[in-house]
Amino acid sequence: MRQARLVFFASILTVAAFVLTACGGNPASSSGDGIVLRGTVVGASAAGASALSTGFASATPVTVTVQENPAITTTVGADGSFTLRGLPEGGFHLVFSSNGTTLGTLFFSEVKPNQEITVTVQVSGSTVTLLEDRRNGIGHGDVEIEGRVTAVLTLDPTGDSRFTIDGKTVVARPGETAIREGNTARTVADVTVGHQVHVKGVWLPPDASGQPVLAREIKLQDAGDENGPDVDRTCMISGGRVGDGIELEGSVVSGGFASFLMRVQGNRSSGNVQVDAGGASFKCNGSKDTAAECQASVKAGAKVHVSGTLTTCDLSSAVAQASKVMVQK
Repeated sequence: MRQARLVFFASILTVAAFVLTACGGNPASSSGDGIVLRGTVVGASAAGASALSTGFASATPVTVTVQENPAITTTVGADGSFTLRGLPEGGFHLVFSSNGTTLGTLFFSEVKPNQEITVTVQVSGSTVTLLEDRRNGIGHGDVEIEGRVTAVLTLDPTGDSRFTIDGKTVVARPGETAIREGNTARTVADVTVGHQVHVKGVWLPPDASGQPVLAREIKLQDAGDENGPDVDRTCMISGGRVGDGIELEGSVVSGGFASFLMRVQGNRSSGNVQVDAGGASFKCNGSKDTAAECQASVKAGAKVHVSGTLTTCDLSSAVAQASKVMVQK
């Protein structure tokens, strides 16, 4: 009798497991949509196609596919919007195509579980450029801003101070925001209108002002400059001046170690920057790779930090001569 009961219960468990599998049930996958990416495409697609932002022609649809999993794909809507759900952790490539022709590929790294990613992408001819990348959820996406302080919204040494910098709302918070000029510590009172600053921080959840940035560091670059906001900007890199030293952080779009095209992280640059690194020193962060091995890892999708000199720059292009390249591995 006992043996008959065991067989009966085993049969029930087998049927339950079958039903769970057939319905796609899996306790490990019950966390909702996982990583979600919402995008807006602006600009023109392939030659002859109309603007994607408001007048995208359905006769020439643009599709977006996750390279790591071709099953995840979507079509850009008439308003330029698209949404992808269940994206892989760590990193992934987005491939933009139209009429069977690949327009371009974007790589996203350091993707955390359950992040919500919001992007703005420009498609022009066969060039795809990431204009903005905002991340919410676990592991808020890092952002860098370089520009002038155009407004002091709130000044509170004991609480949140808020500034407008390069069009973004930046929050300085006691205990979380370091403010310095060179090696000298400064306070929020030193962050005044007209100063050129470099901000490193993370996106905060959207509020009534939009989506603010919590500053981890605010570096005063030209305290005492009373010329006000840079209304006559001539370089596509915020704060970039030809002949000055520059540091850029982002990812490789194309090319190799000696010469590569770089997408700058955040909104600091309105376009990709050409990096000449033939004579630069190379190092891989967090690994024992040799310089040659680090050089070999500089390819599309690699995350790099470039130190060097800005040799040319206008509103449509920029070239940096690298003295040091740090490859993030």
